[in-house]
Amino acid sequence: MNPYLIARKIVQTISLVLLMAVVLYVIFRLMPGNPAQLFLVSARHVGNAQELQSLEIELGLQGGKWNFHNFLVYMYDILTFNFGYDYYREATVWFLIEQALPYTLALLGTATVLSYVLGLPLGVITTWFRGKTTEGALVTSGLVLSSIPYFILAIILFLYFVVKLHIAPVTGEFPVGDLTTVGWGNFVTVTTDLALPLATLLVIGAASNLLTMRAAMVSVLGQDFIVTARAKGASEGSIMFHHAARNAMIPVSTQMALNFALIVSGAIITEIIFSIPGLGLLTYNAILDLDYPLAEGAFFVISLVTIFAYAGIDFIHAWLDPRIQI
Repeated sequence: MNPYLIARKIVQTISLVLLMAVVLYVIFRLMPGNPAQLFLVSARHVGNAQELQSLEIELGLQGGKWNFHNFLVYMYDILTFNFGYDYYREATVWFLIEQALPYTLALLGTATVLSYVLGLPLGVITTWFRGKTTEGALVTSGLVLSSIPYFILAIILFLYFVVKLHIAPVTGEFPVGDLTTVGWGNFVTVTTDLALPLATLLVIGAASNLLTMRAAMVSVLGQDFIVTARAKGASEGSIMFHHAARNAMIPVSTQMALNFALIVSGAIITEIIFSIPGLGLLTYNAILDLDYPLAEGAFFVISLVTIFAYAGIDFIHAWLDPRIQI
């Protein structure tokens, strides 16, 4: 890859992070009322004027919501991950995010990888059976499953496996150390608690990837180099998996960014339904509690993960097709 193009992509990513920080600043200051006062009330803490003023300074609200000096302080703090202190939970905001982030990354990362590992080969296999009943069944299943909203499938799985059959835990909360400690017992605990939320993301994500891969394969199979490969006597398996699949990955990699954004939103909703103590549930509780600093910090981290994932997908796209300039 051209070093200049890599540097340009890094600059674009940094610019997007700065823009996202500004957008969060505007959104949270469009909220009606005094966020500091609302925060104290939601925390059931009746503060005096001095405590209110101190909290306004910490939240960057002294002198009004749109004070330029406070904007500069806000930008410095948020870009250095200094989100302030959460009086509602009596801990720093970064500590709370740090405790929740491993759960979200474990769920999100596993679901993303498995959805491609399962969905892309199924898309190739579906194309293999073009014009047959198998293709119709797989395509129909993919259309039905990919059109189901994440929260609907999550609720169905929760009601059936948790409420009716009682074979899954009510909450997916487990010690964060189980994610990093190697051991059979930890593996069983994590697998059991994440099975249903992971299944929710995996079923919908894999179905969407199946349809995307099949559409890309159908387009590629009509190109001249496939006709040439067949004329040279290449086997159908070699044409499907060696020639067509690699070239079909180029448009599929473009779709990865959109799919990842959908999985992120699905992971947030799924965490809330299954009580996974990740960033999604943390953000949800912060909004309900009118927890101004925690909600702002959690939104920033979620957006940051998405932006960096988008940047990584662009590099994958360029690696698959050297003709593409990132």
